Amino acid sequence: MSSTPPSPDPRFLQGRVALVTGASRGIGRAIALRLAARGARVACVATEASRAQETADQCARHTEGAQAYGCDVADTAAVQALVEQVQKEPGGLELLV
Repeated sequence: MSSTPPSPDPRFLQGRVALVTGASRGIGRAIALRLAARGARVACVATEASRAQETADQCARHTEGAQAYGCDVADTAAVQALVEQVQKEPGGLELLV
């Protein structure tokens, strides 16, 4: 009997929508890329959409529907508008990082 749990299907997030803030660099970028590799459609968020675009482009190599968004996460109204916008995308919003 093995004590190691079985590995999940590598595409177990297929079709789910994830919103990742700080996606233009560092940990946020790494998380966005990992989610995309697992099949998630990723909404890559940075202060300016142009800064998140490179990550969204790399995510699109692994999954369909990766998008770049600009949002100042310190602005509550802007965050609410962003979440509402992403929820309207096919699949809705299921994951938030």
